[in-house]
Amino acid sequence: MKLILNEKNKLEESLNNGYVDINKPSNTIRILIKYYFSIGMNKPQVIDSIDKFFSKHMKNYNSIKWQRLIENMTNYVYKGKDYSLLNITKVEITENELKTIEKLNNIKFEKLAFTLLVYAKIYNQMNNTDENWVNEEHKYIFSDAKVAVTIKEQGKMIHNLKELGFVESSVMVNSTNIKVNFADLDSPIVLTVGDFRNFIYVYLRWKGENIKSCEKCNILIIPSNNCQKYCKDCAKMIKYSKVASMNKRRREEKAK
Repeated sequence: MKLILNEKNKLEESLNNGYVDINKPSNTIRILIKYYFSIGMNKPQVIDSIDKFFSKHMKNYNSIKWQRLIENMTNYVYKGKDYSLLNITKVEITENELKTIEKLNNIKFEKLAFTLLVYAKIYNQMNNTDENWVNEEHKYIFSDAKVAVTIKEQGKMIHNLKELGFVESSVMVNSTNIKVNFADLDSPIVLTVGDFRNFIYVYLRWKGENIKSCEKCNILIIPSNNCQKYCKDCAKMIKYSKVASMNKRRREEKAK
């Protein structure tokens, strides 16, 4: 997921280490804007501070190219007067929502619908609303849904969900915003998404698939065999550590 749900941690990374979200620099811009306003800066000072930060920490940063976006985001945050940093720790999914998704009876569409629902509930928390709008690029949504299709097929799938009444699209020109229509808070909570890495596996596990947690980092995985204990990244790290330890012992023995 490209959204930053714990902005406080990312702010500390930016201030201490010059961190910039290369995949989506607007995430870093938004967090810094909130911080600079919270410490008493006015709009010109915020805009200037953002420009200086990116000039220092973002490769190939072009001040002229980014100026309008920074100004627009600064004005938007200023109008909202909310400078608090996001800390979204969970999303709760209800029984009726899951039953509605299952009615699609097609795993690709089910995964897409579940992903859109999670996104909608995240954006509700971000915007303090219950309107269930998703404002995210389709490529990120389909990536989190783990549905590998072409851009054309992405559009067709969303259109199909729209035809079924599951979602609706924004009337604004060139907008990719999607509203989820099947959110239902009036039934019991069945699932809680607390880790947004591979969160689609929460749904697949509920569906009965063999899903495990990596014994090192706890990310959900689909094991390739019954013996698999770690995700690919942790397995590589553990293997590298073992090889490094073995080489160290060999050097020590050789030195003796």
